Amino acid sequence: MTVENNSNTGSAVETQNFASLPSDNPSTAELQIKIRELEKEIARLHTQIKEQRYGLTWLDVPEAFETESESKIPILEEVKEKAIDTHSDDEMSPHIIIEGDNYHALTCLNYTHRGKIDVIYIDPPYNTGSDGFTYKDKRILKEFPDGSPVPTDHPLRHSYWLSFMSKRLELAKNLLKDDGAIFISINEDEYAQLKLLCDKIFSEGNYITTFTIKVRHEDRILKGDKPIHETTEFLLMYQKSNSFIIQKRTKDNSQPKDYKYKITELTANPQTLNLGGREVSVFRKGEYKIEECEESFENLKKINIRGSIKAGNSSGRFHMAYLESRKNEFNVLYKVPDMGDDGLGYRYFISRKDEKQANGSYFQGSPLNRKDIKEIPYPNFYDFESAFNEVGQEGGVPFGGGKKPIKFIQQLFEIYTNKKDYVVLDFFAGSGSTGHSIVELNSQDGSRVFILVQSPDLTYEIKNGLKVAKTGCVDVFTAGYERIVDVTYQRCKNVMCGYTNAKGEEVEGLGGRLKYYRTAFVGKNCSREATDADRVELALKAGYLLALGENTLEEICHTDSYQFFADVPDGKKPQKITAIFFTENYIKMPEFVAEIERLRMDNTDVPTQFSVYIFCWGEADIFEGEFDDLRNISLKAIPQPILDVYKSINQ
Repeated sequence: MTVENNSNTGSAVETQNFASLPSDNPSTAELQIKIRELEKEIARLHTQIKEQRYGLTWLDVPEAFETESESKIPILEEVKEKAIDTHSDDEMSPHIIIEGDNYHALTCLNYTHRGKIDVIYIDPPYNTGSDGFTYKDKRILKEFPDGSPVPTDHPLRHSYWLSFMSKRLELAKNLLKDDGAIFISINEDEYAQLKLLCDKIFSEGNYITTFTIKVRHEDRILKGDKPIHETTEFLLMYQKSNSFIIQKRTKDNSQPKDYKYKITELTANPQTLNLGGREVSVFRKGEYKIEECEESFENLKKINIRGSIKAGNSSGRFHMAYLESRKNEFNVLYKVPDMGDDGLGYRYFISRKDEKQANGSYFQGSPLNRKDIKEIPYPNFYDFESAFNEVGQEGGVPFGGGKKPIKFIQQLFEIYTNKKDYVVLDFFAGSGSTGHSIVELNSQDGSRVFILVQSPDLTYEIKNGLKVAKTGCVDVFTAGYERIVDVTYQRCKNVMCGYTNAKGEEVEGLGGRLKYYRTAFVGKNCSREATDADRVELALKAGYLLALGENTLEEICHTDSYQFFADVPDGKKPQKITAIFFTENYIKMPEFVAEIERLRMDNTDVPTQFSVYIFCWGEADIFEGEFDDLRNISLKAIPQPILDVYKSINQ
């Protein structure tokens, strides 16, 4: 008999080798089978304990979509009639809107944008029971085995939400740069679960903070039947890795605010004490004078010794160690030598003026290394009550609830970075607030780019003459209703091109470019089970996906054998071109190569980089001979690399 010690549980598991027992004994054979089953179960439990000693557990629910095609291979198709180009800045990369289930959109982005996103902001459904969250799964628990209905507050509703969120956050994590960060809005219904989920996905060590956001007034009651009124929401912030460095906010430090005190010693022979190895001069009432003067960096600033200051700097620590015990000697001034960074060579401390005053104080001069701009930490609380109260008609589109004001979103981007050229992703685009925020920031300075993913059924409608937002709108029209337009797209179009607001005022457009895509599906099988026929169809229709990955979004040529995309509209001088040969009909290859040469010769004044994709069953280098005379060519194979990415994220 051998004894195996289980270091995870601290218990000992005894196992016996029954291989030598006679196999013709039925009871022994049955026992051998049972032991093997138990050993497998013990091994499984050991692995589970080792991998999940602490954390969040939920019922994992596989994705199940409304149509069979949605489980096939996802691609992107451009909706060209929805493109926006105000000609405000052709050098700026277009913004992107993708219409479709965000699970499929994130799958596509894992091929096109893995490691390319700077910051993610999402405002997912809060799972309150009234926020329109519907998890489209064929196995949603609707009743218990005895036929009784499942209550709306059943714990499984958290499992469905967590399963929904975890899959999307796992896909989103791949998209972030190493120095990227993610912000997630949430309320108290799922905050605790989301925090543990993000600790698991992004790592607890990458948690930065939870911001508390005041969103409504304490007297603006939403539900009178609740004993506690919810006035705040939360904003979780995680970094991708420790490569991210959060910037502090800056504050004007050029004015001598509070430097208004001057101290005069009225005796040349004060009492002295040895405190902490320093010879401290002691001035009692009548032996010194403190005056308030006009503010100037030549004067002193008075600082009350309380809270974190007691242990936060050398002055606070000195006071607590040597002067706090003398607190009942009122109005005593202490001059401590060799302290401070203001060049004076000493620091004044003063005790309480009476019993009513809680703490003593010290006086400091202007630091020698003082800068006109001071860096200070961001707070983890923000009051956006007024902005949330006025968000209704922002951007010229209505929204039923949860619409985030642009001031709020711009604040979190300020916390993220002081750069002006980052890429932001929002895959719960909702009312389009993230896009509006970026367009407005770019109108001030910078070249930020947004990528928004919007649900295909997020619309607003007219009911009895009023616009009402609706989630889950179906193409069934009844009296009083009319399907109008996608909220996200319409808002972005409004802020770029201009619109008439609810007051009848004309709002000038801020400019910008936008490309609109829709998720679609190819083949008859999922990526893990793709056949050669599926691969042929994927190569045929992958052009817009490849162009998005190369950031060459302007289609300049499309034949039955190849496509060309450039990084600027037709007629401009491109710096980058994507060329795609998507068929096995290689008889058109010389024509394809000639088109590349023509484009190269047309742009000799601007060195153009060519990313050339060729359909093949192996590596693309077998076609190198076709391009021997061409420079700045990068050869890549399709479609297998796309399938490899899809399979890696769908294990």
